[in-house]
Amino acid sequence: QRLPLPKPEARLEVTQLTIVPPGEHQASLRLVSFDLEPGHALGVIGSSGAGKSTLARALTGTWKPAGGKIRLDGAALDQYGQSLGEHIGYLPQRVTLFNGTIAENIARLSHTPDPAKIVEAARKADAHEMILKMPHGYDTKVSSTGGRLSGGQMQRIGLARAMYGDPVLLVLDEPNSNLDNEGSEAVNQAIRKMKDEGKTVIIMAHRPSAIRECDMLLMLEHGTRAAFGSKEEVLRSRVKNHEQIATAAGPGGVR
Repeated sequence: QRLPLPKPEARLEVTQLTIVPPGEHQASLRLVSFDLEPGHALGVIGSSGAGKSTLARALTGTWKPAGGKIRLDGAALDQYGQSLGEHIGYLPQRVTLFNGTIAENIARLSHTPDPAKIVEAARKADAHEMILKMPHGYDTKVSSTGGRLSGGQMQRIGLARAMYGDPVLLVLDEPNSNLDNEGSEAVNQAIRKMKDEGKTVIIMAHRPSAIRECDMLLMLEHGTRAAFGSKEEVLRSRVKNHEQIATAAGPGGVR
C-alpha cells in the first residue's frame, strides 16, 4: 500500500536508463539520459532497432529499468503505484482493442467510466464524428482484432484511449503509421493542445510529419543516445555528419 502522490507536473527526468527486455539477456537501451520540462514535445528518431519502442515501454512503466531512473515530477515511476496509468497516456505502435464497446475501450475498461471524459478524449483525438457515424455510436461493439474497423480507425480510438482522463505525459509510438493526412493532422492538433496545457508529449517517429510539432529531438543509435537538443540543432548536426561522411568517402561513395 503506497501513499498516494498528488497529480504530477509534466517534468520528466531520465537518468542513465538501461533496459533489458523481458526474456532477453542483452540491453536494448543503454545509459540514456535526457530531461524535459512541461509544455515540450520530444521526437525520438533513429533507425529500426535503435531502441525507440523500448524507450516507449520504459516510459509507461511497462518495462522496468535494469539500471538508471525515470522520474516524473521528481518521483520514480514505481512510486505512483496504480495511479501511474492516470498520469500517462500511451499509444502503442500496434493498437489492440479490448472486446467491448468503443466507449469501454476509450475509458480503458474502467468500472466507473466518465461519459463526459470519454467524449472529450474522442474529440481531442478527432474521433468523435467518426464514432458517431458507426452503427451504434459509442456503444458499437468491437473485438480485439478490430473487427470491421480500418487501421486508421483503430489508431484514432487508441489515441482517444491514450488521452482519456487528462494525462500529463503522452507517449506515442509511431502514431502516423496507419493514419491518412487528416488523421496525422488530428495527432498534431492533439500534440499542440497538450503543449499549450503545459503537458509533455514524446513521439517515437519514423515519418518526418510525426515530428512537426516537436521542439526537441533525441536521436538513438544501437540503443544509445547519439544526440539530444533542439530540433534544429539535432537536424543540423545530422546533416553535417552526413556531409562529412560523404566527403571522407570521396567520389566513389561510402563503402
